[in-house]
Amino acid sequence: MNGMTDWRGADLVFFDCDSTLSTVEGIDELAVRRGVDVSAATAAAMAGEVPLDAVYAERIRLVAPTAEDLEWLVGRYRATAVPGAVEVVAAIGQLGIQARVLSGGLLPAVAPFALELGFPEDAVDAVPYDASDPKGAEVSAQHPLARKGGKAKVVREICERLGVNSKRTLLIGDGASDLEAAEIVGLFAGFGGVVERPGIREASGVFLDGPGLEAVALLAAGPDRQADLASVDPVLLQYAFSGLPPLAQTPPPA
Repeated sequence: MNGMTDWRGADLVFFDCDSTLSTVEGIDELAVRRGVDVSAATAAAMAGEVPLDAVYAERIRLVAPTAEDLEWLVGRYRATAVPGAVEVVAAIGQLGIQARVLSGGLLPAVAPFALELGFPEDAVDAVPYDASDPKGAEVSAQHPLARKGGKAKVVREICERLGVNSKRTLLIGDGASDLEAAEIVGLFAGFGGVVERPGIREASGVFLDGPGLEAVALLAAGPDRQADLASVDPVLLQYAFSGLPPLAQTPPPA
């Protein structure tokens, strides 16, 4: 994967949802609401200790979320949105940079939350789930984003469909499923503002400690559009510099 030394900015930014755009893991929140515990399986999959597809269907079967539960989860996502998410999406949009959500979470909850953050309606990729389907868990588990290597596959397909050079893309995420796409994108930015997963910091092109996402705007703009970002949202730019590691530090424009 590329490091920061040759990074010039993005035409497209992919954001993970759980523990990146929100401080919670949606399936774990649903599990608590339903009176079960799947947190150990979630943590193992996100750390890369077990393949995602080994636990995905079983977690949904145990939780068995209803449509009402998924509506409730939208509210949980909203209440736990990571600082800077709305501002970053708005700012990079004004720079002409596309923003998309790429999540292994459940689409009926992820999509409404993403819309509230300012993502376009057609820019959300997550796992479909039909609460009324008795085989909903099994159907969901077949989706690429519910399986090992799925994010890399989906990134490749999206870039081909949109005509975007994959090396002009940035992916921000916290887990092993995000890291699997690191060789496809131009820059993988690990995010530790919510939880730092084992090995993600060392394997990332750049690692953001957080707690907010403001630095993503500067990474997306790159050095060529830093002045444009300063014009669009100078306050965001200042926050962005405070959250970047030394490798990316240069004096912000006056």
